[in-house]
Amino acid sequence: MEAIKALLNELRRCEIINDYKVNFSYNGITLEESSVAFQRRLHRLYEDALVDIPLLAQESKDVFGDIIERYAESQQLFDVPDESVLESMNREIELGNTNANLKQERDFVKMICKCVSLQKYYLGEFASAIGYQAKTTCNESNVVEITTTASADDNLIKGVKGLAKYLGCGVNSAQNIINSEILLNKKIQYRTGKGWRFRKDKLTELLEKEPEILKKVRKKQV
Repeated sequence: MEAIKALLNELRRCEIINDYKVNFSYNGITLEESSVAFQRRLHRLYEDALVDIPLLAQESKDVFGDIIERYAESQQLFDVPDESVLESMNREIELGNTNANLKQERDFVKMICKCVSLQKYYLGEFASAIGYQAKTTCNESNVVEITTTASADDNLIKGVKGLAKYLGCGVNSAQNIINSEILLNKKIQYRTGKGWRFRKDKLTELLEKEPEILKKVRKKQV
C-alpha cells in the first residue's frame, strides 16, 4: 500500500524552481538531468506499486479509482507553462532572438511539459493496472513518447520462461515457484496485462539472503 501511495504522491506533485535563471528544476529533477531522469523515477515507483496491486481488495481498488479521478482533474489545474508557451518561445527564437536565457528557459519549459505528460501517462497506466476506467482524459497532444529505458528494462524478468532462464531451471519448476506465491508475498512478482513480471534486483537479493527458499518448490537447485 505504501508503494502505491508513493507513486500517486509523485504523480500529483508539481514543484517548479526557477531561481534567477540559474537553478531550474521540476520535482527535484534539474534541467541538466532532463525528463529522462524523471521517467526513470516514475518507472521505479510504478514498478513498486505494481507489486502491491495483487494484494489489494476490490474495495481498496475502488478507493484508489476515486483518487485517480481527483488527481487527473487536479492535473488540469497545474500552474505550469503549457505547449502554447513553448510554441511562442520557439517562434521568437526562430525569428532571430539569440538571447541565451530565452533558449535556456525554452528548454526548461519543454522539460516541464514532458514531465507533466509523464505524470499523466503513468496515472493512466496505474488506472489500467487496477482495472479502473478513468473518466477524465488528458489532451493527446500533450502526451510525450514513452521511451523504455535500458535500466528499467534490464531490471525486469518477463514471464515464466524468463524466470526459468534466470534461475537455471525448467519451465515447470519456474511455474511451481510462481504458483507457490513465495515471490508474490516477497513483492518480487507482480501481474501485468502481458503476464507475470519479476524484479531482478529484489530476486537476486532474496537468493543471496535465503538461498534455500525456492528449493522446496522447484526441481533443480538454484
